[in-house]
Amino acid sequence: MANVTIAEIRRLLINKSIKHSSDMDFSGLDLSGLDFSGLTLASANFSDTLLIKTKFVKTYLSKGNFQGADLTDADLSNANLKEANLSRANLENAYMSRANLTKANLSSAKCKNASMTFANLNSCDLRNANLSSASFHGADLTRADLTSAITQGTSFKSAKLIGTKGYKPS
Repeated sequence: MANVTIAEIRRLLINKSIKHSSDMDFSGLDLSGLDFSGLTLASANFSDTLLIKTKFVKTYLSKGNFQGADLTDADLSNANLKEANLSRANLENAYMSRANLTKANLSSAKCKNASMTFANLNSCDLRNANLSSASFHGADLTRADLTSAITQGTSFKSAKLIGTKGYKPS
């Protein structure tokens, strides 16, 4: 369970006193609509957290835990999510352009209509993910695992697919 309150988080964000932190526990909170842009939150726990329309632009979230989080309509553009756990997360309509998702776990994530244009998904686990109508235009999916992923209407235009497992061009 979270080790901070929503009121404390809002105060820290307003005062910009949360600039660099690691191992923070935000699990189970409703942080929808907040702006974490530009912060360093390495190894933060956002599991089962409501993050609807939350902004993480250029945020360092390496090794963060977003398992089961709701990131519907969130903006994670240019975020560093290297080795992050986003398994079972809801990323519907999320904007993840140019995000670094190297070795991230998105297994069983719901990524319908998500924009991952020019994102780095090298060695990313996308097994059983719902990628319906998502855009991976120009993304790097080298060695990614798309086994049993739903890719109906998904755009892989100009994407790097070298060594990708489970990808079946339509």
